[in-house]
Amino acid sequence: MKDSKIYSILAIAGTAPFIACAILTLAGIYSVEPFGRLDALAATYGLGIISFLAGTHWATCLYKAAITPFNLFISSNGLFLTVWFVYVLAGVGPVLLTQFLAFVILLLIDYRLLRVGLISEHYFGVRAMATALASVSLLVILLSS
Repeated sequence: MKDSKIYSILAIAGTAPFIACAILTLAGIYSVEPFGRLDALAATYGLGIISFLAGTHWATCLYKAAITPFNLFISSNGLFLTVWFVYVLAGVGPVLLTQFLAFVILLLIDYRLLRVGLISEHYFGVRAMATALASVSLLVILLSS
């Protein structure tokens, strides 16, 4: 990505719903109408964000398949499907924990992409910051609910 300012702003702004849910939960507010329970809202939003991140890996694989260190179609899709199945079949607690783990694994995949030169250090740094904000927020929500 050439315009680092745009993806940096979007990545950090994308963590705002997680942070808001965490702060409100810490303040003892567990539900906001018309959205409902904040833990469920964060879980639903997290599913969308993980889908988006898996999609960025697909795009990377399509763009530079020859130098991709492993099959991103399988790894990212498998990770997303795991998160989705847990979302459909389990309660909010396991969903938040699974999403926390998925964010960490997706960042580790990005680290591998950084090491082979498929993403820039700046992009990885932004991703690491966004992952940290989202992950800490998910843990706060999980432990406060």
